[in-house]
Amino acid sequence: MFRRTRATAVAALMCLTAAGCGVGEGSPDTIYMSLNTDPATFDPALAKSGDDYTVVRMLFDTLVRKDQGNTLAPGIAASWTAEDAAHYSFTLRGGLTCSDGTPITPSVVAASLNRFVSPQTGSVARTLALGTAKATFTADDAAGTVRAELTKPWADFLTGLALPQAGIVCPAGLADLAGLGQGTASGAFSGPYTLASSQPAVNYDLTLRAGYDAWPAFATPLEGRPARHVNFTPISDYSTIATQLLAGGLDVGTIGDESVRRFDGNSRFTSTTADNTTTYLAFNERPGSVFAGREDLRRAVGQAVDAQIFSDIISGARGSTTLSVGSAKVLCANTDPSLLIAPDLAAARRQLSGLPIRIAGTNLLQGGNDYVAEALRNAGAIVTLASLDNATWSTVTAAATGWDIDIQGDNNLMGTLTSSLLRVMGPPTDQGGRNKTGDVNDEGYAHLTQAMAQTDRAAQCDRLQAAQESFLRRIDAIPLATLPSTTFAVDGVSIRQFDDYLDPATLRIVR
Repeated sequence: MFRRTRATAVAALMCLTAAGCGVGEGSPDTIYMSLNTDPATFDPALAKSGDDYTVVRMLFDTLVRKDQGNTLAPGIAASWTAEDAAHYSFTLRGGLTCSDGTPITPSVVAASLNRFVSPQTGSVARTLALGTAKATFTADDAAGTVRAELTKPWADFLTGLALPQAGIVCPAGLADLAGLGQGTASGAFSGPYTLASSQPAVNYDLTLRAGYDAWPAFATPLEGRPARHVNFTPISDYSTIATQLLAGGLDVGTIGDESVRRFDGNSRFTSTTADNTTTYLAFNERPGSVFAGREDLRRAVGQAVDAQIFSDIISGARGSTTLSVGSAKVLCANTDPSLLIAPDLAAARRQLSGLPIRIAGTNLLQGGNDYVAEALRNAGAIVTLASLDNATWSTVTAAATGWDIDIQGDNNLMGTLTSSLLRVMGPPTDQGGRNKTGDVNDEGYAHLTQAMAQTDRAAQCDRLQAAQESFLRRIDAIPLATLPSTTFAVDGVSIRQFDDYLDPATLRIVR
Protein backbone atom coordinates (compact mmCIF):
# COMPACT_ATOMS: atom_id res chain seq x y z
CA MET A 1 0.00 0.00 0.00
CA PHE A 2 2.84 2.40 0.84
CA ARG A 3 4.64 1.69 -2.42
CA ARG A 4 1.45 2.32 -4.40
CA THR A 5 0.73 5.62 -2.66
CA ARG A 6 4.32 6.77 -3.09
CA ALA A 7 4.40 5.88 -6.79
CA THR A 8 1.15 7.72 -7.42
CA ALA A 9 2.42 10.77 -5.57
CA VAL A 10 5.63 10.79 -7.59
CA ALA A 11 3.67 10.57 -10.85
CA ALA A 12 1.45 13.41 -9.71
CA LEU A 13 4.44 15.57 -8.81
CA MET A 14 6.06 14.94 -12.20
CA CYS A 15 2.84 15.94 -13.93
CA LEU A 16 2.41 19.07 -11.86
CA THR A 17 5.95 20.26 -12.44
CA ALA A 18 6.09 19.49 -16.18
CA ALA A 19 5.05 22.08 -18.73
CA GLY A 20 2.02 21.26 -20.83
CA CYS A 21 0.88 18.21 -18.83
CA GLY A 22 -2.74 18.36 -19.93
CA VAL A 23 -4.98 19.85 -22.59
CA GLY A 24 -5.89 22.68 -20.25
CA GLU A 25 -2.18 23.59 -20.08
CA GLY A 26 -1.65 23.64 -23.83
CA SER A 27 -0.93 20.01 -24.83
CA PRO A 28 -3.20 19.29 -27.82
CA ASP A 29 -2.66 15.55 -28.11
CA THR A 30 -3.13 14.00 -24.64
CA ILE A 31 -5.99 13.96 -22.17
CA TYR A 32 -5.09 13.12 -18.56
CA MET A 33 -7.84 11.45 -16.53
CA SER A 34 -7.96 9.86 -13.07
CA LEU A 35 -8.84 6.31 -12.12
CA ASN A 36 -9.63 5.25 -8.56
CA THR A 37 -7.24 2.32 -8.62
CA ASP A 38 -5.40 0.03 -11.04
CA PRO A 39 -7.51 -2.04 -13.44
CA ALA A 40 -7.56 -5.67 -12.33
CA THR A 41 -7.73 -6.95 -15.92
CA PHE A 42 -7.83 -5.82 -19.54
CA ASP A 43 -10.06 -8.76 -20.50
CA PRO A 44 -13.47 -7.13 -20.95
CA ALA A 45 -15.47 -10.25 -20.10
CA LEU A 46 -13.70 -10.50 -16.73
CA ALA A 47 -14.00 -6.82 -15.74
CA LYS A 48 -15.45 -6.45 -12.24
CA SER A 49 -14.93 -2.89 -11.03
CA GLY A 50 -15.42 0.67 -12.25
CA ASP A 51 -11.80 1.16 -13.25
CA ASP A 52 -11.86 -2.04 -15.31
CA TYR A 53 -14.99 -0.76 -17.06
CA THR A 54 -13.40 2.60 -17.83
CA VAL A 55 -10.30 1.21 -19.51
CA VAL A 56 -11.90 -1.67 -21.44
CA ARG A 57 -14.54 0.71 -22.81
CA MET A 58 -11.69 2.55 -24.54
CA LEU A 59 -10.10 -0.63 -25.89
CA PHE A 60 -13.11 -2.68 -27.05
CA ASP A 61 -16.23 -1.74 -28.99
CA THR A 62 -19.64 -3.32 -28.37
CA LEU A 63 -22.52 -4.18 -30.69
CA VAL A 64 -24.67 -1.41 -29.24
CA ARG A 65 -24.01 1.58 -26.98
CA LYS A 66 -25.99 3.36 -24.32
CA ASP A 67 -27.51 6.65 -25.48
CA GLN A 68 -29.64 9.30 -23.79
CA GLY A 69 -33.09 8.54 -22.35
CA ASN A 70 -32.59 4.79 -21.81
CA THR A 71 -32.11 4.26 -25.55
CA LEU A 72 -29.38 2.45 -27.46
CA ALA A 73 -27.16 3.68 -30.27
CA PRO A 74 -25.53 1.66 -33.06
CA GLY A 75 -22.02 0.47 -32.30
CA ILE A 76 -20.47 -2.40 -34.23
CA ALA A 77 -24.04 -3.25 -35.20
CA ALA A 78 -25.59 -0.82 -37.67
CA SER A 79 -29.08 -2.07 -36.85
CA TRP A 80 -30.88 -4.82 -34.96
CA THR A 81 -34.29 -6.43 -34.57
CA ALA A 82 -35.90 -8.22 -31.65
CA GLU A 83 -38.42 -10.87 -32.63
CA ASP A 84 -39.26 -11.28 -28.95
CA ALA A 85 -37.34 -11.22 -25.66
CA ALA A 86 -35.36 -14.33 -26.65
CA HIS A 87 -34.50 -13.90 -30.35
CA TYR A 88 -32.43 -11.08 -31.85
CA SER A 89 -30.66 -10.30 -35.12
CA PHE A 90 -27.84 -7.80 -35.71
CA THR A 91 -26.59 -6.38 -39.00
CA LEU A 92 -22.96 -5.28 -38.67
CA ARG A 93 -21.35 -2.16 -40.06
CA GLY A 94 -18.99 -2.87 -42.92
CA GLY A 95 -15.30 -2.09 -43.09
CA LEU A 96 -14.50 -2.36 -39.36
CA THR A 97 -11.14 -3.81 -38.33
CA CYS A 98 -9.25 -5.00 -35.26
CA SER A 99 -6.10 -3.27 -34.05
CA ASP A 100 -3.97 -5.69 -36.12
CA GLY A 101 -6.02 -5.09 -39.28
CA THR A 102 -8.15 -8.22 -39.04
CA PRO A 103 -11.65 -7.53 -40.40
CA ILE A 104 -14.43 -7.53 -37.78
CA THR A 105 -16.77 -10.03 -39.38
CA PRO A 106 -19.88 -11.69 -37.97
CA SER A 107 -17.71 -14.73 -37.16
CA VAL A 108 -15.34 -12.57 -35.12
CA VAL A 109 -18.25 -11.01 -33.22
CA ALA A 110 -19.99 -14.34 -32.61
CA ALA A 111 -16.80 -15.99 -31.32
CA SER A 112 -16.22 -13.17 -28.84
CA LEU A 113 -19.80 -13.07 -27.58
CA ASN A 114 -20.10 -16.85 -27.30
CA ARG A 115 -17.09 -16.68 -24.97
CA PHE A 116 -18.64 -13.81 -23.01
CA VAL A 117 -21.88 -15.72 -22.36
CA SER A 118 -20.22 -19.06 -21.63
CA PRO A 119 -20.54 -20.07 -17.95
CA GLN A 120 -16.96 -21.35 -18.16
CA THR A 121 -15.69 -17.81 -18.80
CA GLY A 122 -17.06 -16.66 -15.46
CA SER A 123 -18.07 -13.13 -16.45
CA VAL A 124 -20.00 -11.44 -13.65
CA ALA A 125 -21.93 -9.55 -16.34
CA ARG A 126 -23.30 -12.73 -17.88
CA THR A 127 -26.38 -12.76 -15.66
CA LEU A 128 -26.95 -9.06 -16.39
CA ALA A 129 -27.28 -9.84 -20.07
CA LEU A 130 -29.00 -13.23 -19.80
CA GLY A 131 -30.32 -14.02 -16.35
CA THR A 132 -30.12 -17.81 -16.08
CA ALA A 133 -30.69 -18.30 -19.80
CA LYS A 134 -28.10 -19.74 -22.15
CA ALA A 135 -27.34 -17.88 -25.36
CA THR A 136 -25.95 -18.85 -28.73
CA PHE A 137 -24.60 -16.39 -31.29
CA THR A 138 -24.57 -17.58 -34.91
CA ALA A 139 -22.69 -15.76 -37.67
CA ASP A 140 -23.65 -15.32 -41.31
CA ASP A 141 -20.58 -13.73 -42.91
CA ALA A 142 -22.16 -13.58 -46.34
CA ALA A 143 -25.16 -11.63 -45.07
CA GLY A 144 -23.14 -9.60 -42.56
CA THR A 145 -25.40 -10.63 -39.68
CA VAL A 146 -25.22 -12.21 -36.24
CA ARG A 147 -28.21 -13.97 -34.72
CA ALA A 148 -28.69 -14.42 -30.96
CA GLU A 149 -30.98 -17.03 -29.47
CA LEU A 150 -31.70 -17.27 -25.73
CA THR A 151 -33.15 -20.33 -24.04
CA LYS A 152 -35.30 -18.03 -21.87
CA PRO A 153 -36.58 -14.51 -22.50
CA TRP A 154 -34.62 -11.64 -20.95
CA ALA A 155 -35.88 -8.15 -21.71
CA ASP A 156 -32.60 -6.48 -20.69
CA PHE A 157 -30.55 -8.48 -23.22
CA LEU A 158 -29.86 -5.61 -25.62
CA THR A 159 -28.86 -3.30 -22.78
CA GLY A 160 -26.58 -6.05 -21.50
CA LEU A 161 -24.77 -6.09 -24.83
CA ALA A 162 -23.94 -2.40 -24.32
CA LEU A 163 -21.92 -3.23 -21.20
CA PRO A 164 -18.12 -2.87 -21.41
CA GLN A 165 -17.86 -6.56 -20.49
CA ALA A 166 -19.56 -7.43 -23.79
CA GLY A 167 -16.72 -5.75 -25.69
CA ILE A 168 -15.71 -7.60 -28.85
CA VAL A 169 -12.36 -9.33 -28.42
CA CYS A 170 -10.56 -9.90 -31.71
CA PRO A 171 -9.03 -13.27 -32.72
CA ALA A 172 -5.54 -12.34 -31.46
CA GLY A 173 -6.99 -11.87 -27.97
CA LEU A 174 -9.01 -15.08 -27.97
CA ALA A 175 -5.87 -16.93 -29.02
CA ASP A 176 -3.88 -15.46 -26.10
CA LEU A 177 -6.16 -15.13 -23.08
CA ALA A 178 -3.28 -14.55 -20.67
CA GLY A 179 -2.00 -11.72 -22.85
CA LEU A 180 -5.54 -10.38 -23.19
CA GLY A 181 -5.87 -10.05 -19.42
CA GLN A 182 -2.46 -8.40 -19.14
CA GLY A 183 -3.08 -6.07 -22.05
CA THR A 184 -0.18 -7.44 -24.08
CA ALA A 185 -2.18 -9.13 -26.86
CA SER A 186 -1.74 -6.14 -29.16
CA GLY A 187 -4.10 -7.35 -31.88
CA ALA A 188 -6.96 -8.02 -29.47
CA PHE A 189 -8.52 -4.56 -29.53
CA SER A 190 -11.68 -3.67 -31.46
CA GLY A 191 -12.12 -0.19 -29.98
CA PRO A 192 -10.65 3.22 -30.71
CA TYR A 193 -7.54 2.89 -28.53
CA THR A 194 -4.73 0.43 -27.89
CA LEU A 195 -2.77 0.01 -24.67
CA ALA A 196 0.63 1.60 -25.34
CA SER A 197 2.06 1.23 -21.83
CA SER A 198 0.94 -0.07 -18.46
CA GLN A 199 2.64 1.00 -15.22
CA PRO A 200 0.61 -0.16 -12.21
CA ALA A 201 0.10 2.53 -9.57
CA VAL A 202 1.63 5.12 -11.94
CA ASN A 203 -0.27 5.44 -15.24
CA TYR A 204 -1.80 3.72 -18.25
CA ASP A 205 -1.24 5.27 -21.66
CA LEU A 206 -3.71 4.58 -24.46
CA THR A 207 -3.02 5.48 -28.09
CA LEU A 208 -5.66 6.25 -30.70
CA ARG A 209 -5.66 3.76 -33.57
CA ALA A 210 -4.61 5.26 -36.89
CA GLY A 211 -7.54 5.40 -39.27
CA TYR A 212 -10.13 4.35 -36.67
CA ASP A 213 -13.55 5.57 -37.77
CA ALA A 214 -16.09 3.35 -36.02
CA TRP A 215 -17.51 5.85 -33.52
CA PRO A 216 -21.05 5.10 -32.29
CA ALA A 217 -23.95 6.79 -34.05
CA PHE A 218 -25.32 8.70 -31.05
CA ALA A 219 -28.58 10.62 -31.49
CA THR A 220 -26.64 13.81 -30.79
CA PRO A 221 -23.26 13.53 -32.57
CA LEU A 222 -20.08 14.09 -30.60
CA GLU A 223 -18.27 17.38 -31.14
CA GLY A 224 -14.52 17.96 -31.22
CA ARG A 225 -11.80 15.43 -31.93
CA PRO A 226 -10.50 12.40 -30.03
CA ALA A 227 -7.13 12.77 -28.31
CA ARG A 228 -4.19 10.90 -29.79
CA HIS A 229 -3.36 9.73 -26.27
CA VAL A 230 -5.44 9.23 -23.13
CA ASN A 231 -3.40 8.83 -19.96
CA PHE A 232 -5.09 7.31 -16.90
CA THR A 233 -3.54 7.85 -13.44
CA PRO A 234 -4.75 5.85 -10.40
CA ILE A 235 -5.56 8.23 -7.52
CA SER A 236 -7.79 6.90 -4.74
CA ASP A 237 -8.09 10.15 -2.74
CA TYR A 238 -10.75 12.59 -3.94
CA SER A 239 -8.95 15.59 -2.42
CA THR A 240 -5.84 14.72 -4.42
CA ILE A 241 -7.89 14.46 -7.61
CA ALA A 242 -9.33 17.91 -6.94
CA THR A 243 -5.87 19.34 -6.28
CA GLN A 244 -4.49 17.92 -9.52
CA LEU A 245 -7.42 19.21 -11.54
CA LEU A 246 -7.04 22.70 -10.13
CA ALA A 247 -3.26 22.66 -10.61
CA GLY A 248 -3.41 21.42 -14.22
CA GLY A 249 -2.13 17.91 -13.63
CA LEU A 250 -5.42 16.34 -14.73
CA ASP A 251 -7.89 17.29 -17.43
CA VAL A 252 -10.73 15.06 -16.25
CA GLY A 253 -11.45 13.64 -12.81
CA THR A 254 -14.38 12.27 -10.84
CA ILE A 255 -14.98 13.29 -7.23
CA GLY A 256 -17.46 11.75 -4.80
CA ASP A 257 -17.15 13.85 -1.65
CA GLU A 258 -17.21 17.43 -0.40
CA SER A 259 -14.09 18.23 -2.46
CA VAL A 260 -16.52 19.19 -5.25
CA ARG A 261 -17.08 22.47 -3.40
CA ARG A 262 -13.53 23.53 -4.27
CA PHE A 263 -14.80 24.11 -7.81
CA ASP A 264 -17.66 26.44 -6.89
CA GLY A 265 -17.62 29.42 -9.20
CA ASN A 266 -14.64 28.12 -11.21
CA SER A 267 -15.41 28.77 -14.87
CA ARG A 268 -12.38 26.76 -16.05
CA PHE A 269 -14.32 23.53 -15.65
CA THR A 270 -17.57 21.99 -16.78
CA SER A 271 -19.16 19.28 -14.68
CA THR A 272 -21.73 16.50 -14.78
CA THR A 273 -23.15 14.70 -11.77
CA ALA A 274 -24.43 11.12 -11.75
CA ASP A 275 -26.31 9.08 -9.13
CA ASN A 276 -25.63 5.71 -10.69
CA THR A 277 -23.72 4.50 -7.60
CA THR A 278 -25.91 3.28 -4.77
CA THR A 279 -24.75 1.92 -1.43
CA TYR A 280 -26.23 -0.80 0.74
CA LEU A 281 -25.24 -3.49 3.21
CA ALA A 282 -25.22 -6.97 1.66
CA PHE A 283 -25.06 -9.97 4.00
CA ASN A 284 -23.10 -13.15 3.39
CA GLU A 285 -25.73 -15.82 4.01
CA ARG A 286 -23.57 -18.81 3.18
CA PRO A 287 -22.74 -21.46 5.81
CA GLY A 288 -19.88 -20.21 7.98
CA SER A 289 -21.11 -16.62 8.18
CA VAL A 290 -22.85 -15.44 11.36
CA PHE A 291 -25.74 -14.21 9.22
CA ALA A 292 -26.54 -17.53 7.53
CA GLY A 293 -30.18 -18.32 8.33
CA ARG A 294 -30.33 -15.47 10.87
CA GLU A 295 -32.86 -12.91 9.76
CA ASP A 296 -33.00 -11.68 13.36
CA LEU A 297 -29.32 -10.72 13.33
CA ARG A 298 -29.62 -9.06 9.93
CA ARG A 299 -32.56 -7.04 11.23
CA ALA A 300 -30.51 -5.97 14.24
CA VAL A 301 -27.80 -4.60 11.95
CA GLY A 302 -30.45 -2.49 10.22
CA GLN A 303 -31.63 -1.24 13.60
CA ALA A 304 -28.09 -0.16 14.53
CA VAL A 305 -27.16 1.73 11.34
CA ASP A 306 -28.60 5.12 10.40
CA ALA A 307 -28.75 5.51 6.61
CA GLN A 308 -28.93 9.31 6.79
CA ILE A 309 -25.73 9.56 8.81
CA PHE A 310 -24.01 7.17 6.39
CA SER A 311 -25.23 9.24 3.43
CA ASP A 312 -23.98 12.52 4.89
CA ILE A 313 -20.56 11.04 5.64
CA ILE A 314 -19.83 9.48 2.26
CA SER A 315 -21.11 12.37 0.14
CA GLY A 316 -20.60 15.47 2.23
CA ALA A 317 -24.39 15.70 2.67
CA ARG A 318 -24.90 15.75 -1.13
CA GLY A 319 -26.54 12.34 -1.47
CA SER A 320 -29.92 10.94 -0.49
CA THR A 321 -31.09 7.82 1.28
CA THR A 322 -32.62 5.08 -0.83
CA LEU A 323 -35.55 2.67 -0.54
CA SER A 324 -33.99 -0.13 -2.57
CA VAL A 325 -30.67 -1.24 -4.03
CA GLY A 326 -31.34 1.06 -7.00
CA SER A 327 -31.70 4.83 -6.85
CA ALA A 328 -35.05 6.59 -7.07
CA LYS A 329 -34.18 7.53 -10.68
CA VAL A 330 -34.20 3.91 -11.81
CA LEU A 331 -37.44 2.74 -13.38
CA CYS A 332 -39.56 0.52 -11.10
CA ALA A 333 -37.56 1.32 -7.93
CA ASN A 334 -39.44 0.81 -4.65
CA THR A 335 -41.22 3.87 -3.27
CA ASP A 336 -42.63 2.36 -0.05
CA PRO A 337 -40.57 3.43 3.02
CA SER A 338 -42.53 1.09 5.31
CA LEU A 339 -40.56 -1.84 3.87
CA LEU A 340 -37.35 -0.57 5.51
CA ILE A 341 -36.12 -1.25 9.06
CA ALA A 342 -36.63 1.49 11.65
CA PRO A 343 -33.66 2.41 13.90
CA ASP A 344 -33.82 0.79 17.35
CA LEU A 345 -30.46 0.71 19.14
CA ALA A 346 -31.79 -1.04 22.24
CA ALA A 347 -33.21 -3.89 20.16
CA ALA A 348 -29.97 -4.09 18.18
CA ARG A 349 -27.91 -4.44 21.36
CA ARG A 350 -30.00 -7.36 22.55
CA GLN A 351 -29.10 -9.27 19.38
CA LEU A 352 -25.59 -8.10 18.50
CA SER A 353 -23.81 -8.00 21.88
CA GLY A 354 -20.62 -10.09 21.61
CA LEU A 355 -21.29 -11.11 18.00
CA PRO A 356 -18.14 -11.24 15.82
CA ILE A 357 -18.72 -9.49 12.45
CA ARG A 358 -16.27 -9.19 9.55
CA ILE A 359 -16.95 -6.16 7.36
CA ALA A 360 -15.41 -5.55 3.93
CA GLY A 361 -15.74 -2.30 2.00
CA THR A 362 -14.07 -0.29 -0.73
CA ASN A 363 -11.82 2.51 0.48
CA LEU A 364 -13.82 4.84 -1.76
CA LEU A 365 -16.39 4.66 1.06
CA GLN A 366 -13.80 4.85 3.84
CA GLY A 367 -15.73 7.25 6.09
CA GLY A 368 -18.93 5.25 5.63
CA ASN A 369 -17.09 2.01 6.38
CA ASP A 370 -15.77 3.48 9.61
CA TYR A 371 -19.23 4.69 10.59
CA VAL A 372 -20.88 1.28 10.05
CA ALA A 373 -18.14 -0.44 12.04
CA GLU A 374 -18.53 2.00 14.95
CA ALA A 375 -22.35 1.80 14.86
CA LEU A 376 -22.17 -1.98 15.21
CA ARG A 377 -19.53 -1.73 17.93
CA ASN A 378 -21.85 0.68 19.73
CA ALA A 379 -24.47 -2.07 19.55
CA GLY A 380 -22.03 -4.48 21.22
CA ALA A 381 -20.68 -6.37 18.21
CA ILE A 382 -17.02 -7.33 17.90
CA VAL A 383 -16.16 -5.85 14.51
CA THR A 384 -13.26 -6.42 12.15
CA LEU A 385 -13.19 -3.91 9.29
CA ALA A 386 -11.23 -4.25 6.04
CA SER A 387 -11.29 -1.14 3.84
CA LEU A 388 -9.71 -2.30 0.59
CA ASP A 389 -8.78 -0.81 -2.75
CA ASN A 390 -11.58 -1.19 -5.26
CA ALA A 391 -10.15 -4.15 -7.18
CA THR A 392 -9.27 -6.13 -4.02
CA TRP A 393 -12.63 -5.40 -2.43
CA SER A 394 -14.46 -6.67 -5.54
CA THR A 395 -12.49 -9.91 -5.40
CA VAL A 396 -12.89 -10.42 -1.65
CA THR A 397 -16.65 -9.86 -1.57
CA ALA A 398 -17.20 -12.07 -4.62
CA ALA A 399 -15.71 -14.97 -2.63
CA ALA A 400 -17.86 -17.33 -0.57
CA THR A 401 -15.91 -16.94 2.66
CA GLY A 402 -13.88 -14.40 4.63
CA TRP A 403 -16.55 -11.74 5.17
CA ASP A 404 -19.98 -11.26 6.76
CA ILE A 405 -21.12 -7.79 5.65
CA ASP A 406 -20.23 -6.11 2.38
CA ILE A 407 -20.61 -2.34 2.31
CA GLN A 408 -21.55 -2.36 -1.33
CA GLY A 409 -20.90 0.53 -3.69
CA ASP A 410 -22.93 -0.55 -6.69
CA ASN A 411 -21.97 1.15 -9.95
CA ASN A 412 -25.08 0.58 -12.06
CA LEU A 413 -23.76 0.96 -15.60
CA MET A 414 -26.95 -0.37 -17.17
CA GLY A 415 -29.24 2.01 -15.31
CA THR A 416 -31.73 -0.82 -14.77
CA LEU A 417 -33.17 -2.15 -11.54
CA THR A 418 -32.35 -5.74 -12.45
CA SER A 419 -28.66 -4.83 -12.53
CA SER A 420 -28.73 -4.02 -8.81
CA LEU A 421 -31.27 -6.68 -7.80
CA LEU A 422 -28.98 -9.38 -9.18
CA ARG A 423 -26.50 -8.38 -6.45
CA VAL A 424 -28.89 -9.69 -3.80
CA MET A 425 -30.74 -12.54 -5.54
CA GLY A 426 -30.21 -15.07 -8.31
CA PRO A 427 -27.01 -16.94 -9.17
CA PRO A 428 -24.27 -16.37 -6.53
CA THR A 429 -20.88 -14.88 -7.35
CA ASP A 430 -19.05 -18.11 -6.53
CA GLN A 431 -21.19 -19.83 -9.17
CA GLY A 432 -20.66 -17.25 -11.90
CA GLY A 433 -23.48 -14.86 -11.00
CA ARG A 434 -23.61 -11.41 -9.38
CA ASN A 435 -25.40 -12.26 -6.13
CA LYS A 436 -23.00 -11.58 -3.27
CA THR A 437 -25.29 -12.93 -0.54
CA GLY A 438 -24.95 -16.52 -1.75
CA ASP A 439 -28.69 -17.15 -1.23
CA VAL A 440 -30.60 -17.33 -4.51
CA ASN A 441 -33.92 -16.22 -2.92
CA ASP A 442 -36.09 -18.38 -5.16
CA GLU A 443 -39.21 -16.27 -4.60
CA GLY A 444 -37.59 -12.94 -5.38
CA TYR A 445 -35.63 -14.29 -8.34
CA ALA A 446 -38.78 -15.85 -9.79
CA HIS A 447 -40.41 -12.41 -9.75
CA LEU A 448 -37.33 -10.90 -11.42
CA THR A 449 -37.23 -13.49 -14.21
CA GLN A 450 -40.97 -13.08 -14.76
CA ALA A 451 -40.38 -9.34 -15.14
CA MET A 452 -37.72 -10.00 -17.77
CA ALA A 453 -40.18 -12.08 -19.78
CA GLN A 454 -42.50 -9.05 -20.06
CA THR A 455 -42.40 -6.41 -22.76
CA ASP A 456 -45.02 -4.22 -21.06
CA ARG A 457 -43.38 -1.73 -18.65
CA ALA A 458 -46.22 -1.76 -16.11
CA ALA A 459 -46.14 -5.55 -15.93
CA GLN A 460 -42.37 -5.45 -15.49
CA CYS A 461 -42.67 -2.98 -12.62
CA ASP A 462 -45.30 -5.10 -10.85
CA ARG A 463 -42.98 -8.10 -10.81
CA LEU A 464 -39.92 -6.02 -9.89
CA GLN A 465 -41.80 -4.50 -6.96
CA ALA A 466 -42.56 -8.00 -5.72
CA ALA A 467 -38.87 -8.90 -6.08
CA GLN A 468 -37.88 -5.86 -4.01
CA GLU A 469 -40.45 -6.63 -1.33
CA SER A 470 -38.98 -10.13 -1.11
CA PHE A 471 -35.36 -9.13 -0.43
CA LEU A 472 -36.41 -6.32 1.91
CA ARG A 473 -38.68 -8.66 3.90
CA ARG A 474 -35.94 -11.30 4.12
CA ILE A 475 -33.32 -8.60 4.88
CA ASP A 476 -30.79 -9.91 2.37
CA ALA A 477 -29.59 -6.32 2.06
CA ILE A 478 -30.18 -2.97 3.75
CA PRO A 479 -30.51 0.09 1.47
CA LEU A 480 -28.38 3.07 2.46
CA ALA A 481 -27.81 5.97 0.04
CA THR A 482 -26.80 7.26 -3.34
CA LEU A 483 -23.23 8.43 -3.87
CA PRO A 484 -23.30 11.36 -6.28
CA SER A 485 -20.16 11.47 -8.37
CA THR A 486 -19.24 14.68 -10.13
CA THR A 487 -16.90 14.60 -13.12
CA PHE A 488 -15.00 17.78 -13.88
CA ALA A 489 -13.49 18.47 -17.30
CA VAL A 490 -11.13 21.37 -17.89
CA ASP A 491 -11.99 23.96 -20.51
CA GLY A 492 -11.16 22.47 -23.91
CA VAL A 493 -12.14 18.89 -23.00
CA SER A 494 -15.59 17.29 -23.05
CA ILE A 495 -17.02 13.95 -21.99
CA ARG A 496 -20.59 12.76 -22.56
CA GLN A 497 -22.91 11.46 -19.85
CA PHE A 498 -25.93 9.37 -20.89
CA ASP A 499 -28.53 9.51 -18.13
CA ASP A 500 -26.32 8.46 -15.19
CA TYR A 501 -23.66 6.66 -17.25
CA LEU A 502 -20.43 8.50 -18.02
CA ASP A 503 -18.91 7.10 -21.22
CA PRO A 504 -15.11 7.53 -21.22
CA ALA A 505 -14.87 6.76 -24.94
CA THR A 506 -16.66 10.06 -25.63
CA LEU A 507 -13.67 12.10 -24.41
CA ARG A 508 -13.02 14.86 -26.92
CA ILE A 509 -10.77 17.88 -27.36
CA VAL A 510 -13.12 20.72 -28.25
CA ARG A 511 -10.74 23.57 -29.07
